[in-house]
Amino acid sequence: MSSYFFKLCWKNIWRNKRRTLITVNAIGLGVMALVFLRNYYDNFHEQVIQNVIRYHSGHLAISAKNFEKNHSTQIFLENGSQVSNWLKNRPEVLASSERVLFSAMLSSARGSTNLMMMAVEPKAEAQVTGFSAKVIKGDFLKEAKERSIVLGVKAAETLSVDVGSKVVLLTQGVDGSIGNELFFVVGLFETQSEADKSVGFIQLNEGRTLLSLKPESFHQTAVVLKNEEAAVPFKILFEDVFHGDSKLEVFSWKELQRPIVAMIELDRAVNRLLMILILCVAALGIANSILMSIMERTREFGVMLAIGTDRKEVIKMVVIETLLLTLVGVLLGNLFGWLVTGFFNQIGFDLKWLTAKDFVVQGAVVQTVSYPTIRFYNSLVVTAVILTLALLVSYFPARQAGNLTPMKALRSH
Repeated sequence: MSSYFFKLCWKNIWRNKRRTLITVNAIGLGVMALVFLRNYYDNFHEQVIQNVIRYHSGHLAISAKNFEKNHSTQIFLENGSQVSNWLKNRPEVLASSERVLFSAMLSSARGSTNLMMMAVEPKAEAQVTGFSAKVIKGDFLKEAKERSIVLGVKAAETLSVDVGSKVVLLTQGVDGSIGNELFFVVGLFETQSEADKSVGFIQLNEGRTLLSLKPESFHQTAVVLKNEEAAVPFKILFEDVFHGDSKLEVFSWKELQRPIVAMIELDRAVNRLLMILILCVAALGIANSILMSIMERTREFGVMLAIGTDRKEVIKMVVIETLLLTLVGVLLGNLFGWLVTGFFNQIGFDLKWLTAKDFVVQGAVVQTVSYPTIRFYNSLVVTAVILTLALLVSYFPARQAGNLTPMKALRSH
């Protein structure tokens, strides 16, 4: 196929500049929307996943068998040192945190409330979850400070307490005894989720004492890996290493947060539906442009066929013209899609106009502000789909043009 043929096709698409510009704009706007939305949704989903990992289970949660099912304080591991030491020596592990989890009633001079208490080692927990970074007043737990407690802002409002206030924690030990201790509020966190009114933190050893647990006992160990993709292989490796220990079980974040996974899959399905609708609009624009062009150039095609032009050449010309027209729209759409993505990457794309609060799914924080990043893979996918669609849409009108009878075409007006 000669360069002259391409030049001829290029000149043909600009014969009717108005129609060409309208078609290019329609394709460009569709591609821009698709590129931006795919970039936004990919970043949004990653943000949701990271929030789940950073505020809940980590990439993996290792616990006593059936604990994740029942969340009973009676189900715990008496000696977790073997698991802890193994995790510390694994290069895939970024951080891990042992936890003692239990329900408790907190009381102050002005109120009381029930909380899910997490007894943790401060430094380890700060590496696994993001609660320490959400402290808006005071500090997160400190190793040296005994009987310290960190509460969410809503729980503090219910108890009418502030940093420095005293609260009494009451719970039941695993042996049936009553755990009762005075604590001092050292910090308040705010995540704008259910955790603000339902979760509190104390020192790991003090949690064990309240529940009458042995020194190395725990209910759960949250594990954060250096690479999220290693979660499933690492889980398989852990099960192989500890297959003889029937008291242990390990879950990935996807298994523990099934509602979040379902929400992401539903969101992706809606995104695909939206993509199909935009593609349909683009296809209609392309098809309309081709049909109008063929109707206007019927006599021209008749002359070409009358002087001996091969019908395949006519079909090829219409297809190439359509692809060139589409390619111009695709290039402009990608360019503006990158510009829009880059713009919102700097200022953030905020959904607060839809809601006054952050989204919360199963207690997991889903921030309304997202900072989409340019992903060239999405542009390649959108470009390939649009060009394929243009090729399919152009074939039948092109075939119609190639099947014209010269005499009938020359008599047309």
